[in-house]
Amino acid sequence: MLERIKKIRFDSIKFKFGLFFTSALAVILVFYMVVVYFGQRYALYRDFDRKLAEKAQGVTNAINSFLPVLEDDKRGFNSAVNTVFLYEGVPLGDSYAEVQEQWLKKMTELNLRDDYIVLATAEGEPVASSRNLNKEILPHFLLGVESLEKAVLFQSIQFAKQRLRLITVPYYYKNKRMYLLQVGSSLSPMNKILYGRMLFALTIILPVLAFAGLLGGMASERILSPMKKLTGIARHITYKDLSARVQVEHVDEELRYLVEAFNEMISRLDKSFRYIAQFSSNVAHELKTPLTIIKGETELALMQKRESQEYQRVIKVTQDEADGMLRIVEDLLLLSRLEYQPQVLNFERLNFSVFIKGVYEQIKKTAERKNISLKLTGNENPVLINADEVHLKRMFINLINNAVKFTHPGGRIIITSQRENKKLKVAIKDTGVGIKPQDLEKIFDRFFHADHLNQDKESGSGLGLSIVQSIIKIHDGDISVESQPQKGSTFTITLPIV
Repeated sequence: MLERIKKIRFDSIKFKFGLFFTSALAVILVFYMVVVYFGQRYALYRDFDRKLAEKAQGVTNAINSFLPVLEDDKRGFNSAVNTVFLYEGVPLGDSYAEVQEQWLKKMTELNLRDDYIVLATAEGEPVASSRNLNKEILPHFLLGVESLEKAVLFQSIQFAKQRLRLITVPYYYKNKRMYLLQVGSSLSPMNKILYGRMLFALTIILPVLAFAGLLGGMASERILSPMKKLTGIARHITYKDLSARVQVEHVDEELRYLVEAFNEMISRLDKSFRYIAQFSSNVAHELKTPLTIIKGETELALMQKRESQEYQRVIKVTQDEADGMLRIVEDLLLLSRLEYQPQVLNFERLNFSVFIKGVYEQIKKTAERKNISLKLTGNENPVLINADEVHLKRMFINLINNAVKFTHPGGRIIITSQRENKKLKVAIKDTGVGIKPQDLEKIFDRFFHADHLNQDKESGSGLGLSIVQSIIKIHDGDISVESQPQKGSTFTITLPIV
């Protein structure tokens, strides 16, 4: 048992859940016990006070029953009181004996033999008291008693180790002079009942809490079983196999979200690993080709002595291939910065109408050299957007250059911008070679090259449209494309307006 206690992890969810479950039940049971205890206490006090009232009424009736058989003066009144309180008196015939016998019988019925009885003046001066009421106890009875007319006063007093319940009622002699009659009974029997019931409740609540703790542990074990499965699967997941998933059919509703999130995370990791593998392969391929060319040209040049013109040609080829590799590296660094360090961008309020005119003027000469018509139409009113001007300019130049690159001489490119509610839509439409339907979903992938686009065209790094998409996402925008082979393409960019 001691070893099991040592194995308990106090920082575990299972322990905390069991502790919470047991604590919550303990609070409920204690609250229930308190309510029941005070409810029983109130009921017992109510019954106790009712019996005290019956005893006080019995004493009053006894005094009144003795008065007719005694002299109708103060001496007769004192004799009646002493007979009732002290069971003393001088028999005055059969009538007195009969009344005394009735009183003794009533006293037994009311269980008055161990009770305390006091008769005092309206000012609180004692007149008579029962034998068991000594001088040490008597002041406690008359303490704080005020003159009463018709009211009944209940009190609880404490002296030594005894606790009593008192009732004080007015008593009128010949309906003129008022006395105060007090009857006191010990609360020990009632306290024993309350103590016994409390002890019984405590002996019940401890096993109940222990059983509740056991149930809480079993419940937490059942609830956390999917977590153990999830942990087991997570331990066996490696980059070589990301196909494992946690089943959600028999999982509780709250944990279902965690399991689904875990499965989605594994799916994203699987996709990321596949992407990294494909990306690494593409990077290696893109860099391998120029390196192979450089290596081949230099080896060929070193096989024998060459003319200076030949060495210059080799150097020029090496320079061109190095420039191509440098562009790839710079584009990859840019993509990495856009995805993982977007905070480096400098966003500011930008008038898009002025901005797009500047881009148009910059690309216009390039299009004219290729005999391509470049036209800018749309809203000329000021439209404010929150953007990084440098990167947004690079994005539009990239898109328009692509349109120029894949449009035949004599073709057309139209740039249109229009405002729709709180969005700005910019369309770049060309009459170029277009894109095959099966390639539309791939054109934003890194290092993707559409075969039909590369025929008789200068091949790029395959990163341009990936950069465009990343810049658009950072600006909380969207980009879509519509295209038909040999009929042209339309790229539509959507940006939020400030």
